[in-house]
Amino acid sequence: MTIFRRHFFKLQFILVIAAFIFGVYYPKIWEQIRSFNFGKKKTANGNLSTENDLLLTKEQLNEFNGVGGQPIYLALLGRVYDVTRSEKHYGPGCTYHFFAGRDASVAFITGDFKNYIEDEADNVLTLNSPGILSLINWEEFYKKDYIYKGKVIGRFYDEFGHPTKYENKFRAMAEEAEFDKFNRQKLRDKYPDCNIEWSIEKGSHVWCTKSSGGKERNWIGYPRKLYELQNESFRCACIKEEYLDTNEVVIRPYENCASKSQECYYNVN
Repeated sequence: MTIFRRHFFKLQFILVIAAFIFGVYYPKIWEQIRSFNFGKKKTANGNLSTENDLLLTKEQLNEFNGVGGQPIYLALLGRVYDVTRSEKHYGPGCTYHFFAGRDASVAFITGDFKNYIEDEADNVLTLNSPGILSLINWEEFYKKDYIYKGKVIGRFYDEFGHPTKYENKFRAMAEEAEFDKFNRQKLRDKYPDCNIEWSIEKGSHVWCTKSSGGKERNWIGYPRKLYELQNESFRCACIKEEYLDTNEVVIRPYENCASKSQECYYNVN
């Protein structure tokens, strides 16, 4: 029993010491564990990316412009791509060097490389629906053909690589533009374009056939000015007789053209 008690007291002493150490150092140890960011990566500017992306400020992105042998990065909609392998296009002195080291998303649509304002170069919400959809197509191109590197801290993404309200608004506008495009295509299927030609002698000539507007069908239709709702411009469309009184779009006849004629002349000298 004496030996057993002696070992028992030693065990108690060890447990008391361990409890004391644990009580003193446990908060510090736990804080150290919590400080680890598993699956995350610190970037050059000290920010943590939730997706291990490279996060760059505009100033840091500017350095990747191919000058002095630097890699060539460009950004589109706040996302950075390595285009170094296409140096003959994006390198110093080349056609598209303007895009190197910056996010100039707007210029992809306007083609204006001179009269731009640096702070507005990525302000894509000023574009119309076709322009927004064109940017989405450019985005798919770079995703497919070039190496994605990360994001630009600014208009589209915050310092942790999270989407900003601006980015969310742009994506919502892109979805709406895609929906509008779908509806416009439905209208073109229902009201196909006319054939159009112009000559000095006869002026403008519009006419309908069973294949005008690139739409093969079993009817011909009558040429009319078609205005989509809330649109001041028109296009010439071939209209079936049962749709001449539609409220879906605004339809106007051509001047000096018989109502049931399948061809019309206007702007005649």
